[in-house]
Amino acid sequence: MLSWLQTLSTKRTRSESDDSLADTPPSQNDIAAGQTQANESSTCAAVENEDENDITSTDDNSRVSDHEWPECWSQAQVQYFSANYKWLLSRNQKLGCSVCSQVCARVDMQQGQRVSQEWSGCLISSFGRDKAAQQNSLRKKIKEHRDSVYHKKAVEIKEKATQNTMQKHIEDMRKAEYASTCNVFRTAYKIGKHGRPFTDMPIDVQLQVLNGVKMGRVLHSNNSCANILDHIAAEMKKKVVNDIVMNERKLCVLIDESTTISGKSVLVVCLRSAISNEQPDTIFFELIELQGTTAKDITEALLGCLHNNGFDPHYLQKHLLAFACDGASVMLGRKAGVAAQLCSKFPYLFVWHCSNHRLELAVCDVLREVGGINHFKIFLDQLYSLYHASPKNQRELTKSAHNVGQRLLVIGHVLSVRWVASSERTVKAVWENYQALQVHFTSRAKYKGLNDVLTTVSFVVNLGIMYDALTELSDLSRMLQRRDMTLDQADRQLDRQIRVFESLVSTPGPYTQTAIEAEKKKIFRNVCLHENERVIKINPGQFFRSLAENVKFGERESVLGIREYKDLKASKTPEALKPLLKAVHTIAVSTSECERAFSSMNDTLTDKRNSFDIKRLSNLIFLKCNGPPLDQFNAQTYVQTWLALGRRSAASTNCEAQSARKVDPKTCWSLF
Repeated sequence: MLSWLQTLSTKRTRSESDDSLADTPPSQNDIAAGQTQANESSTCAAVENEDENDITSTDDNSRVSDHEWPECWSQAQVQYFSANYKWLLSRNQKLGCSVCSQVCARVDMQQGQRVSQEWSGCLISSFGRDKAAQQNSLRKKIKEHRDSVYHKKAVEIKEKATQNTMQKHIEDMRKAEYASTCNVFRTAYKIGKHGRPFTDMPIDVQLQVLNGVKMGRVLHSNNSCANILDHIAAEMKKKVVNDIVMNERKLCVLIDESTTISGKSVLVVCLRSAISNEQPDTIFFELIELQGTTAKDITEALLGCLHNNGFDPHYLQKHLLAFACDGASVMLGRKAGVAAQLCSKFPYLFVWHCSNHRLELAVCDVLREVGGINHFKIFLDQLYSLYHASPKNQRELTKSAHNVGQRLLVIGHVLSVRWVASSERTVKAVWENYQALQVHFTSRAKYKGLNDVLTTVSFVVNLGIMYDALTELSDLSRMLQRRDMTLDQADRQLDRQIRVFESLVSTPGPYTQTAIEAEKKKIFRNVCLHENERVIKINPGQFFRSLAENVKFGERESVLGIREYKDLKASKTPEALKPLLKAVHTIAVSTSECERAFSSMNDTLTDKRNSFDIKRLSNLIFLKCNGPPLDQFNAQTYVQTWLALGRRSAASTNCEAQSARKVDPKTCWSLF
């Protein structure tokens, strides 16, 4: 079969009234008999000859050997018919139909119809004594075949085949499976997102079935729920990695090490990058079980995690921008710490010590420098032990608070391993519960020593100073923990906080001022105060000056390198500076996201759910920390990948449906 000739454009447009081949189709009886009107034939010949004279010849590359087409046709006629009848083909000087040859007898035609064997087999030849008669006979046969019912049916079948109708039909059939499977996936996602146990799955499915929702017949067990959540988390993680790698975004890695409730050492890995081309954001990435807690073990576990999830060494060499961690020696050891080992592999890696942890270290340095703070801390720790170790004492304090009309606040540790926000809550609780504490201490003789310290002037002044300081530090700590906090913003916050501390050296804060007034009156919250030289008073000038000096971070100078941006006050960003700014904003200010992941881990891995393997626990934390709300969860995306892996749909009939659990009936149910 020869290739089709290229289509030529005619010099003028033919109207249907002038085109004999566009006349009203003849009846089937006329086709069977091969009869047409004589005047129709003569009109066809006249019009055809007129059109053929208007055809311009094509270049040599589009010409076809004359012996393949009928001898009675000129080259202009070959070009005309092949251009206007795309289905026309020729073999050995005989005509045929490409559409009918493709459809042929394999198609289920209607009764009384058939595919022409002559046209499908390319067997149509001309007849007549001279060339004009032979041309006229071919024109008649082409017209009759074009208007025949079986040719039109063949064209319709071919068009449907080109539209991939079978595939669409299969997809339509699977829509019902998709719908029920999507319902199951949303149910499982709700369980994982909100930290519910997997055993909720059968009950939730049963509830939705009773409400008229189609849930299929399988994938209703707690095991199916776990497998579905693992699949969703894995697909979400792939999308994150693909977005970062394919768009060659800069990457910052945050890690922290801890221990699960079951005693396993784990490493939390978080990533910060400009995901979806938005501003850089920090997300939980994976929880890794550590085989050892040395720097080498942590480094190998971290790099293995990145490589296994699609971050190849070539990408990391070019785009791993920063590494952030707490101040543990195993992390920041100069010779063999994790940061040192990573810098040996990635020479341009920027190492950042978490700002919140640095803030805690600064507070610890102040505790060692300023006298009186340790005595204050010891006293508050005694209060914590007194009320948390004995429910009886807690009830007595609650009763005392009720008697004096105070709202009892929980007293916790102060200036401990927890961040300063918790210390601020403890000092606030003592400040607010002061009168209730004094009433409780006077009710029993064994609390005389505590009451003596509580009612001293020095303690009240120290309480006011600590309240002012911890309020400022708590606000700063919370701002540094924000996910959208950038280095330049953190630098401005620190500069402002240092100025606040320097001003508090000479100007007392609001709580300190209240304590000073109580010192003069010897009364605080209707409690009489007295002097006691054994209670050391905190020097506010030394305290706030020491805070101002210790809060200054050494790495601030590196942030101030973006002078142009700071000079413009962020009112306008030069285009040439935008890539640099996005890279700078990718550097994490705090590892607070790791702490949030630990909190999520403790909420998930409780004493009643402590049998999780680390991989599944990591998937659940990923969904809880990063997954969208239930109303924005697109279940169909994950159902398609689930089915593509050969997994069952909820409507599958190739397996046994889960049997309903039998419950012994109670006689009272008939009343309900």
